Amino acid sequence: MIFIFSGPSGVGKSTIIDAIRQKRDFQFSVSYTSRNIREGEYNGEDYNFVTEEEFLRLIDDDFFVEYEKYGRNYYGTSKNAVNNSVGSLILDLEVNGATKLLASNPSFTGIFIDIDDEELIKRLKKRGHDEAFIDERMRLAEYQRSFMDKFDYQIKNKDINTTVNKILDIIYSLEER
Repeated sequence: MIFIFSGPSGVGKSTIIDAIRQKRDFQFSVSYTSRNIREGEYNGEDYNFVTEEEFLRLIDDDFFVEYEKYGRNYYGTSKNAVNNSVGSLILDLEVNGATKLLASNPSFTGIFIDIDDEELIKRLKKRGHDEAFIDERMRLAEYQRSFMDKFDYQIKNKDINTTVNKILDIIYSLEER
């Protein structure tokens, strides 16, 4: 089973995925990105961090099953991560890439995570982003929300434990089919 998690930046996808992986044996596809590494992140664990030039070369080499430019940076999923997965796999994807993969792979399950705008702004400020960046991300979040109906499930992350339990319930129900 392949699960695609998506939603605006800052809604808690990474925290949710980590909590699910602590409770279930899921592989996680580490995406590639051209953005700078943040404090507390590790290359090869959180993302595969590459320069924009390297990312563009990988595009030319047909390395990605999906990729998108999100904000100012590129993000992508390698074909190997999807094609060589054993067992259940979780992908954390930008909305455009996620909707493309979901449309071309009906067996994949899409889960859109969202939060209230006030909470999203608070989280982006906590990450140290300036007002111009936050305004850009809020416009982008509104755009991304217009694709919610392309996902199998839409979950508002009001409480991390409740959200994780809802997603685990979804996973269990799909496994029972």
